[in-house]
Order: sequence, then C-alpha cells, then structure tokens
Amino acid sequence: MKVFIAGGRGRVGSLLADNLEAKGIEVVSGGLEDGIDVISGKGLTEALAGVDTIVNVLNTPRFDAEGAISFFEGAINNLTAEGERAGVRHHIVLSIVGVGQGDASEVGYYLGKVAQEKAVRSASIPATIIRATQFQSYIPVLIDQHTVDGKVIAPRSFVQPVELDEVIELLAEAATTLEPGSEVEIAGPDRFYHDDLFRATLADRGDDREVVTVDAEGAPDVMVPRGAYRTGTVRYPITGIPTV
Repeated sequence: MKVFIAGGRGRVGSLLADNLEAKGIEVVSGGLEDGIDVISGKGLTEALAGVDTIVNVLNTPRFDAEGAISFFEGAINNLTAEGERAGVRHHIVLSIVGVGQGDASEVGYYLGKVAQEKAVRSASIPATIIRATQFQSYIPVLIDQHTVDGKVIAPRSFVQPVELDEVIELLAEAATTLEPGSEVEIAGPDRFYHDDLFRATLADRGDDREVVTVDAEGAPDVMVPRGAYRTGTVRYPITGIPTV
C-alpha cells in the first residue's frame, strides 16, 4: 500500500506519516518542503504515481472566506484530477466537527472547510471525511487567538477537545481499513464551556490574563458532535474543570 499525505510535513501530517510507516505502509509526503505544491500542481503528477490513497490534512493561514474557499477547493480539484489519472482509489479529508451544519460559524476558514467537504464528496474519487473537535494541545493557541487588548474573550459555548494522537490513529484506520464513503466524527471524553476551559488552562500556566465571558453567537453546541461519534479516551490534562 502506498499513501500520499497532502500536508505531510505539518503537525498532523508528520505524525500520521510516522504512524503509517510504523505499520509498514509506504508514505509519500506532499508539501512545499518536498517540492510539491498541491495548489499549483507542481510535482503532483510524479508524487502520486502508484499511490492507492490520499490523506488530505492540508491547512492554510487564510481565515477570510475567499482565501480559505479558494485554497481548500483548489487543493481538492488538483488532487482529484491528478489522483484519478494515477489510479488513486480513496481520498481521505480531515475536517472539523460542526462546520457543515446549518447554524455553524460564518468564520471564513470554516466556510473553506465546508467548501472542501462539498468538493470532495462530489469528486470522482471515493472519499472519507474525518471530522475532529479542537485538539487539546491547541487550546493555548486558541486562547491567544481570543485575546483582545490583553483580555481573553471567551464565548459561553461548548468545546470538547480531543487528543491529537487519537485523531492520528483514526486517520490511519481510515487509510488502512475503513471503506470509502464513511463520515466519522471524533471528540474528547469531556465537554466544557470555553470560558471555564480557558480560565483553568491559564491558571495552570500561571498566566494572569482575565477571561471575559460573552454570549455564544448562535447555538452553544455548534462545534461539538450532535450525532454519533468516536469518543477519545485521553482526558484534558487539567483536572477540576466543570463539565457540561
């Protein structure tokens, strides 16, 4: 078996490559560092030669709708066109729990992920979509993103962070055993409010930034699973946080 990881040098892609290689699977890393540009198509034809499965964990720093949609749709279109010529049989995409629901956030990045899911579902290569909640290790970064003038603006909405290694294992399972066409969601074992989680995380780090609670924009459960999902076993590494 030969797997091409689009975004194979990133945080998710590099861990997935290690996981698959430990299982004896041949991995081709597809990123700019490898001389492969999925958006322009540079190096893609050669990289996909003999590949059975694409795992797409590409990311973009563009949070505006136009940029995010263009990036994610463009990547799907190029991977589909070149993958079809190469005989690829399965395209796996990592997405985000909640982005495709009718009352999901209008953040441009999320709209890009919605466009990505629509594009891969309608493409010629059979696809699997893996949706994850926020990674536990990313919570400090999320806090920084919510900081305005030294204060952390935290919505009273739900968050259910998952351990990244469990997402990696699910992606590896999708590449090796899941039938194309699946849609699987994964979330951590505990559900919190953002503001409670942020306060506990800051206190644990000795960070005295004030957390200001604000009302959720829309439904509070938009970004957590509403239906069936895989439940991770690794709990958030700070105890005593109230759960929902």
